[in-house]
Amino acid sequence: MATVLFLLADGFEELEFVASYDILHRGEILVKTASISDKKEVSGAHGLIILADSLLQQMEGLPFDMLVLPGGTKGTERLLETPAVKSLLVKSYEAGKQIAAICAAPSALANADILRDHAATSYPAVRGSVEPHCKKYLDVPVVISENIITSRGAGTAAEFGFCLLSLLAGFETAAAVKAKMIF
Repeated sequence: MATVLFLLADGFEELEFVASYDILHRGEILVKTASISDKKEVSGAHGLIILADSLLQQMEGLPFDMLVLPGGTKGTERLLETPAVKSLLVKSYEAGKQIAAICAAPSALANADILRDHAATSYPAVRGSVEPHCKKYLDVPVVISENIITSRGAGTAAEFGFCLLSLLAGFETAAAVKAKMIF
């Protein structure tokens, strides 16, 4: 069974996390969460509070197949300010792990200098911090570039989630979950 780790920072965009988490869970992917702060309670941009499974600072190794970063302006600012996030992104990329980011979070991938050989997309407001660091910038809902997956924002969260599920469990599983959810 594939394992996905979501990194959560105070100010994360709830829909980007919840939609992707739910779709992956319905597809029988093991989904875990890690708070990047020193507390397990993480507050979303619109007040939703999530209790993370663990703290990033307590994690050892790379116990996941895919790393996912939800966006949100404040959440992404915190991702960018946290050296452990940049380190984990670099280690994960070097290990060939799949790395996914949505909305403003692709700027954290740019900050970790792991987009240089990849096409990417992002929320339009952070395009200027992503485009100079990627091979090609695309104005499409989801971009898959080898092991890097990026998406534009809350409105693309479900498509992003189904894309991640398809990569981890296959097109048939993603199609079955999509049908059950009446998408």
